[in-house]
Amino acid sequence: MDIQKVMDNLKRKGFKPFYFETGDKATDFVLDLIPQNATVGIGGSMTVKELGLDQKLVDKGAQVYAHAFLPPDKQKDLFKLANSSEWYISSTNALTEGGDFVNIDGSANRISALAFGIPNVVYVLGVNKITPDLESAIDRVRNYASPLNVKRLNKNTPCATSGQCCYCDSPDCICNATLISHHPTKHQKNVYAVIIGETLGY
Repeated sequence: MDIQKVMDNLKRKGFKPFYFETGDKATDFVLDLIPQNATVGIGGSMTVKELGLDQKLVDKGAQVYAHAFLPPDKQKDLFKLANSSEWYISSTNALTEGGDFVNIDGSANRISALAFGIPNVVYVLGVNKITPDLESAIDRVRNYASPLNVKRLNKNTPCATSGQCCYCDSPDCICNATLISHHPTKHQKNVYAVIIGETLGY
């Protein structure tokens, strides 16, 4: 994998790419990037959790809307607050070498935030999320990331036991909507891609 090629493709498409060898350096960059009193939405992300970004932003003084800080019965309120924030932080299910982000959601709260309404978006991802093309990106999500996530969330889907997507119709399916982001959308001011030279998240 040629990281510089990925960075060049992201920049050509209008994203703002940055590369860091370690998660600590990437975390410091994001903390410096986001103003102290900003409102920040965070999607359900194991990468963000592993980096401790959500709590570090709270410690800095930001108003953070994340799953970890509200009980399950407040989830709808959380989604609304997160999707009206000044900033939104998410990992991605996959990033192609050509510079396309692929994300598949169950509730679509995350992909709606990534696509519309929030002026500043920060993708944070390990190099393990990078795939050669769109076909391999979608395959990565459905046959690697999603089975791991349904196990983590205790969902009852075929892939939880088989580890393979069968495009199921289960009520617990977490692959209900797909977003492929080729460029920042027209209303977005800044879409940062913070790539880390480590394996992080699913």
